[in-house]
Amino acid sequence: MKSPLCSVIIVSHNNFAETTGSCLQSLSREEADLEIIVVDNHSDQKTRDALRMATAQEPRLRVILKKSNSGYSGGNNAGAREASSELLILLNSDTEVPPGAIPRLVELMDEHPDWSMLGPVSNQTGNDQQIFTMGATVQEILDEGAAWCAHSHDCHYPTDILSFFCVLIRRDVYNQLNGLDEEFGLGYYEDTDFNYRAIKAGLTLMITEDVFVYHRGSGSFSKTSAAVREMVKRNKKLFKKKQGHGHNAAHWRLKNLAAMARYSDKTSNTEGQLADLQYKFNNRQTMARQLLPNSPIKRFFYLRKLAAIEKNFLNRISAFDPLDALPTLP
Repeated sequence: MKSPLCSVIIVSHNNFAETTGSCLQSLSREEADLEIIVVDNHSDQKTRDALRMATAQEPRLRVILKKSNSGYSGGNNAGAREASSELLILLNSDTEVPPGAIPRLVELMDEHPDWSMLGPVSNQTGNDQQIFTMGATVQEILDEGAAWCAHSHDCHYPTDILSFFCVLIRRDVYNQLNGLDEEFGLGYYEDTDFNYRAIKAGLTLMITEDVFVYHRGSGSFSKTSAAVREMVKRNKKLFKKKQGHGHNAAHWRLKNLAAMARYSDKTSNTEGQLADLQYKFNNRQTMARQLLPNSPIKRFFYLRKLAAIEKNFLNRISAFDPLDALPTLP
């Protein structure tokens, strides 16, 4: 029996119409041979009925109905055990995936057997996978993502942390690391822990700017419930206890600056490439202006570093086309 291109694992818990339903609709537009596994963490009857109906409409879909809520880790681990592909995509239920996105992720992993994990860019991640978008609707944001991808060709770079809204992991890597740690309960920091263990094991984590996936996200942390905030605090302590330190990856704003600096290194006299780099530089430049530190001292040094990166990029671009290639600074 032929193995599917990859196994997409989605953990579901209630709110089908607002989350899993839209996610599955987006996957239904993908013509590639996918295996789609939804692990439902003991949702209400309305959601379970909707999932049963979805299986009748999507032959590639399998649903695992759990009798208790085993959290994000437990749900993904259950899906991974049932998966038949050697490539696993852990996909949040509040995402929408454009056609062609998953085949491109798989293609890149096939081309780079040394890569262990791979993530796309998005509108909501909280790390340098996030690009600037301003659309008011899902479709407007997806259109912005498509425009970004049209300006990005074979642009990938290593990282020490991937957001698990959408992440492709080799099955042998998932097994090597014993999956997600279920001690983190319902959620939070299990992805940070997995990233850390992968880096510690010497594995290669990559971001590709060639693929965009929409992610609704949970909004401001300050607006979350007291129970969620308490869960985050508890799991942060658990992570520190396990690994001997807190989360130690560089701040998102610094990773975004590093991405901008990389564009300067890629400049050439190819007109199309100059336009692509200018587009992406301006996008991340807008993001950089929104990520100013609160501390006056940190802000001073951050802005100085940003100004140096902007100046270097302008110099590199103008060296090829001083009249036409200059970016418009915000």
